Amino acid sequence: MATILCIDDDPNVLEIHKALLESNGYRVLIARDGPTGIALARKHSVHAVVLDFNMPGMNGDQAAQVLMEEQPSTPVIIWSGRPDEIPESLKWFADSLLHKGDGPNALLSEIGKLVGAPAADKKPRARTIRTATIGRCSRRLRSA
Repeated sequence: MATILCIDDDPNVLEIHKALLESNGYRVLIARDGPTGIALARKHSVHAVVLDFNMPGMNGDQAAQVLMEEQPSTPVIIWSGRPDEIPESLKWFADSLLHKGDGPNALLSEIGKLVGAPAADKKPRARTIRTATIGRCSRRLRSA
C-alpha cells in the first residue's frame, strides 16, 4: 500500500486529504508543519508528499528543499491556494503543482500518476528530469 504524507497547516485540509486518500486505498500520514512532516518522512517509507506552500514558520519551499535533498526519489506535489506566490525554483523541481481550487479529484489523479495504483505496493521511484509546459509556464519535472 502506497503511503502519502500530507503537510498543511490547516487541520481541515489534512482531514479531507486523509479521508479522500484512505477511501481510495492509500495509507496517509499527516503533519501540521514542515518540521513534523520531515520527521515523519525520516521515520516512515513515504511514496509521495502533498505539501502546502504557505505555512507559518518553515514554509513549503523550505520543507520541500529538505525532503528533496534527503529523499530525492519521493515525488513532491505542491498543493497551494496561491500558486502565483511559489518561487520559480520550486516550480521547476516539484513533481507537480496543483491549485487548491482544482479540487480533490485533481489531487487524487496526480497522486495516481506519480505512485500508481493504490493497491500496488510500490517502492519510491528514481527521478529523472524532463520538461513540461503547464499553462503558460515551462518547467522541469522529475519522473520515472
